Amino acid sequence: MRQNIVSVSGGKDSTALLLLAIERETENLSAVFADTGNEHEITYEYVDYLNREVFPIRTVKADFTDQIAKKAQFVRKNWANHGVSEEKIERALEVLRPTGNPFLDMCIWKGRMPSSKARFCTEELKRNPIIEQVYFPILSDGDEVYSWQGVRRDESRARADLLEIEAVGGGLFNYRPILDWKAADCFAMHKKHGIKHNPLYQQGMGRVGCMPCINCKKDEL
Repeated sequence: MRQNIVSVSGGKDSTALLLLAIERETENLSAVFADTGNEHEITYEYVDYLNREVFPIRTVKADFTDQIAKKAQFVRKNWANHGVSEEKIERALEVLRPTGNPFLDMCIWKGRMPSSKARFCTEELKRNPIIEQVYFPILSDGDEVYSWQGVRRDESRARADLLEIEAVGGGLFNYRPILDWKAADCFAMHKKHGIKHNPLYQQGMGRVGCMPCINCKKDEL
C-alpha cells in the first residue's frame, strides 16, 4: 500500500503542497512537521493554525540524548589523560546535558553551531527524525512511502535538476509535484483555498524556516 506523507515547514511551498494533496483527494495522506526547536514563534502559531483549520499535522522532534551522553562519557574518561584539569572537566560535564531543545542539543553534541559550510542542521533536525520516526515504521510494515516535498527548481541551482519522482530505495520515493511552480503559484494556491499564508512573509521574510537561519539575509534578521 502507498502511504503519502507531506512534509510541512510552515512556509509557502510546503503549505501549497499540502493544499495540492488535499485538492487531489490523495489517499492515505498524512502530514508531518519536524520541530527544530529554533522556529520563529509566528511559524509555530501558523503550523498550529494549519493543524486546526486545514489538515492534522503530526509533530516530530530529534532527540540527541544518547549522543550527548556518549560525548560526556568520552570527556570523563579521556580529558584527564590529555592534561585537562578536573575543574574544567566538571565544567564541561555541567553543560553536556540534554536541554530538550533539538537545535541546542544538536549544537551541544556537535560542539559547534551549523554554518553555510557545515550545514548539518537540516539533515539532523528535519530529515533524520522524519525518516526514523515516520517513514521507517511504515516501510517495516511493507508499505511504500511517497515523501511529498515542497521544493521548486527556481529556488537554487542544486534544485534545478531534481526529478519529480525519485526512488530512494527500500520502498521510499521522493515526490516533488511543484518543482516547476513559481512562488506566485504557491501564494495563489493559498488564496484559492482561502488559507492565509505565514505572516512572516508580510514582515519582509523571503523564506520561512529556522530563525535565525544560517541562510538569513541581514535585513531579515
